[in-house]
Amino acid sequence: MSKKNKLTIGFAGTPELAYRHFLKILESSDIDIRFVLTQPDKKTGRGQRTSNSLFNNGTEEVEILQPVNLNDQTFKENMLAKEIDLLVVVAYGKIIPDWMLNYPKYGCLNIHFSLLPKYRGAAPMQRAICNGDTKTGISFMSLVNELDAGPVYESYVHEIGNSDIFQLENALLALSLEKLNTVIRKIAFGGLKAKEQDHTKASIAEKIHKDEGLVDWNLSSKEIINKFRGLKKWPRTFFKLGAELITIHEMWCSSDETKNAGEVKSFTKDGLEVFCSDGVIKIACVQFPSKKLINAVDFFNSKRAIISPGENVN
Repeated sequence: MSKKNKLTIGFAGTPELAYRHFLKILESSDIDIRFVLTQPDKKTGRGQRTSNSLFNNGTEEVEILQPVNLNDQTFKENMLAKEIDLLVVVAYGKIIPDWMLNYPKYGCLNIHFSLLPKYRGAAPMQRAICNGDTKTGISFMSLVNELDAGPVYESYVHEIGNSDIFQLENALLALSLEKLNTVIRKIAFGGLKAKEQDHTKASIAEKIHKDEGLVDWNLSSKEIINKFRGLKKWPRTFFKLGAELITIHEMWCSSDETKNAGEVKSFTKDGLEVFCSDGVIKIACVQFPSKKLINAVDFFNSKRAIISPGENVN
């Protein structure tokens, strides 16, 4: 296919998740990426080293743009001179201004990791797991100037099962990469039209806060395990032992015996058992602040003098 018959697009994205989508589009012989918009390089760490964008590695054939201000007049004029059919946006990290939303022939395409209109916002995958949903998916949507409210081109369903956040993210990424180029072609060559969301069914997946990782023993065992799965990437799940926050790396429901929520049932070399609202949660692998991960045996040997059955943990 000659270059003049190719679909010309721009790409906007910053983290590895976005870079994987960019590489997938590069595989297509009928899609020509004219430029990439990505966040400016940042200084990180004690030595304030500059972290180079992933897009600066091995993509010399594509122009890399890292504007600080998307409304800068010079940048705007430069962009408008680059005629493109579509702007694909994946986790760019900046709000796309109205002029940029409207200038490509087919607008802006965004991939959102939920089945819109459910879970608009920052943490759709985590919220789906924490809430005990059985399914989620991805939505290819047209960007508008309202949070995840644009009309949807295509949605694809994925069964969550017992996935944690790492497993679900990998599965949805694979699904998105599988469908990406096909959806782009459908929009440009197949006349695919986006359908308005049912805004009355919209829900917001709020940003995850660190204190959500603290175990609430008044919840059911299922709710506690779901939160453990959903928050496994950050901030993880933890409980208080005195003034310390103990991070949990392995937990499960060990029985349906009930007593006072938060009370220690037993503490042995097999793990710490704590009552929740409808059963017993067993904790095996833990990590103390600034320490290495330890197994149930080491946990018992180091803390058996201060944790006893009948006591409460927070």
